[in-house]
Amino acid sequence: MFPTFEHQEEKNLKPQFHNYLDIVKQNRPQNEHNKITSYAEVVDEVDIISKEKINALSLFHIWSDSYIDERVNWMSEKPIKTVFLKVYKIPEIEIPIKSEYHGCKSWININEDIQTGKPVLSEEELNSRLQKFKEIVN
Repeated sequence: MFPTFEHQEEKNLKPQFHNYLDIVKQNRPQNEHNKITSYAEVVDEVDIISKEKINALSLFHIWSDSYIDERVNWMSEKPIKTVFLKVYKIPEIEIPIKSEYHGCKSWININEDIQTGKPVLSEEELNSRLQKFKEIVN
């Protein structure tokens, strides 16, 4: 997971996650290097247009209701892409920040050798959450 500093604002997060933003802001990249401590694998992805389904996914993300409304209204004719991730924790590494990493991007390929990580959730917990996710989006 590549820390970025494009749109990070406290108002966009649920209050219980504000402290994480503070930590990120205190650990900005230095000397054109960024710290990587995790990576993710896409397990499932679904395009959603139903406001009810989008609201029901609240337990799966950190975004405030006002931010979700802003994103939904930004391109209201397009569905919201929901992505269910399996996250892995790795020993911290520093990688150079290349020009292609700059800007507002959802996904980048960092093209670095990353150690295999340890899943953040057990298989049972991941499968339980995935089942809840699928019940909402399908």
